[in-house]
Amino acid sequence: MHILVVNDDGPPSQKLSPYIRPFVDALEDAGHRVSVAIPAASRSWIGKAHIIGASLTATYVHPDSFQEDGTWVEEDATEDHSKPAAVTTNSHLPPTPAASTEHLNVTGSAPVSPEDYWVVVTNGTPASCTQLGIYELFPDRGPIDLVISGPNHGRNASTIYNLSSGTVGGALEAATCGKRGIALSFGSKDEQPREVIAAAARLSTRVIEHLYRNWSDKVELYNLNVPMREDVESRPVRYTSALRNEWTKGSLYAEVGNHGTSDEDGDKDTLQRKGKPNRVRQFQWSTELSDIKKSLAESLRGTDARTVLDGYTSVTPLKANFWHPSGFSGDLQLDC
Repeated sequence: MHILVVNDDGPPSQKLSPYIRPFVDALEDAGHRVSVAIPAASRSWIGKAHIIGASLTATYVHPDSFQEDGTWVEEDATEDHSKPAAVTTNSHLPPTPAASTEHLNVTGSAPVSPEDYWVVVTNGTPASCTQLGIYELFPDRGPIDLVISGPNHGRNASTIYNLSSGTVGGALEAATCGKRGIALSFGSKDEQPREVIAAAARLSTRVIEHLYRNWSDKVELYNLNVPMREDVESRPVRYTSALRNEWTKGSLYAEVGNHGTSDEDGDKDTLQRKGKPNRVRQFQWSTELSDIKKSLAESLRGTDARTVLDGYTSVTPLKANFWHPSGFSGDLQLDC
């Protein structure tokens, strides 16, 4: 099976994206052809968005070239890929210490195939990586059979997360392109032992293979959440529904900085004549998740949230649409 892997956490890194390399290795160990297209930076919470005003740059990177902080060593496009890569840093990401050729694990005795290279997309999102991966980036590898978006660094359970998640967005994009899509999340942001990550990757591979072989015509994508525990392979895998929840504590942002009048555009009267606000206010991302965590903790059995919190793997079948409720048709009679 030819599998396209995208994500919203960006290149492999110890802090933000620790799961993608072990998962890709598990897919390849199971005999699958894997093509990887990922954003150059984290795109969490971006949903199925495309950044329409931005040009996208696709850089082919050997996976052994990635550093622990998500940067990578660039290669001279003219050099022989069977030799160690030149050690430089990527210009649009923070610099990192030079890597040794031993770290790169690219030697003359083991020539590198073009199929070994991943693609990192500057200004990319999970959805744009899905688009490029299906239609543009891998023309010599044959059609994509399945798109897997993830593994996300942390769970994506309940409608609040599913409707915001870049991981789910990558799988949604696959469905809108007529491809089967699976969103995959490993349910912990805490640092995990290598054995736990490997177990989650092996189980995910088995579940994904089962879902692909037994794909229902009623399903356009699946949302898969895997708990991070060493015995995960011996625990049940359960079909679930998405817990419906909502924000109850207001904004996802907190105000910061000076709340006074802007001096750049003139005094208050001038600003009002120009139709401009007379205050400049700044906000930064500052999620207060206690209400959401409470809704997850109180969720009922059979939901995605309750299932993964109880230590079981959750498989949620989904449709790629906002479906209309029944009972609404005909002319709308205005009452005012």
